[in-house]
Amino acid sequence: MSQFQTFASQAVQPLKKAFHYLFAYDEDRLTIRGDSLTINLAKLHLAFLKRQYLLITLNDGSWQVGKITKRVSASRFVFRDADSKIFYLLDVNDILTVELP
Repeated sequence: MSQFQTFASQAVQPLKKAFHYLFAYDEDRLTIRGDSLTINLAKLHLAFLKRQYLLITLNDGSWQVGKITKRVSASRFVFRDADSKIFYLLDVNDILTVELP
């Protein structure tokens, strides 16, 4: 190995470490913190009143986009999916996050 090749390999190592530090992530350490029940309930109620589309992330990691069509009880809502027009009965305890536009 020539001196230039050893110098080049030594010079690249800090760049690789910096790139990994800035742009790479460990998928095992990724977590999503859920909002509190009161925040989720307030966002659901606001989406129901304004007839807005919303993105709901459930505790199992799945997500749905749609509208709230009816409030059944204090903690249950009827949710209509935007694509397939399927109705779901949502409980506030099963929702991780609610995102409004």
